Amino acid sequence: MSLETVIEKVKARVAAVDPNGPRKVLGVFQFNIKTAGGVEQYVIDLKQLKVEKGTTASPDVTVTLTVEDLIAISARTLSVGDALTQGKLEIQGDATLASKLAEVI
Repeated sequence: MSLETVIEKVKARVAAVDPNGPRKVLGVFQFNIKTAGGVEQYVIDLKQLKVEKGTTASPDVTVTLTVEDLIAISARTLSVGDALTQGKLEIQGDATLASKLAEVI
C-alpha cells in the first residue's frame, strides 16, 4: 500500500458522507506525513467534506506521523492507541475530536 492509496481511500470515505445527513465528526484536520522526501501535507475538512493536499491556517486537530505508520494504521496492523503510546503519532488540538477521526476515516 502507498500513501496515494491511503489518501484515495480517505477521499472515498469522505465523498460517501451525506452532506445533509447526520455526521459524527465536524472538524478540520491537518495531516503532516513524514516521507523519505520530506513532509507531505493534507487537509481533511469534514465540515466542507473535502480532502486536499496542502495546509490550513486554523485546523481543529494537527496529526503528524510517518507514511509507514499511516499505512500501518490504515491497514489496521497498528492501532491509533498503540501509535500514540509508542510515540509514532503526534496529535495537537482538540483531543476529543481527534479520537472521533478514526471512526470516520
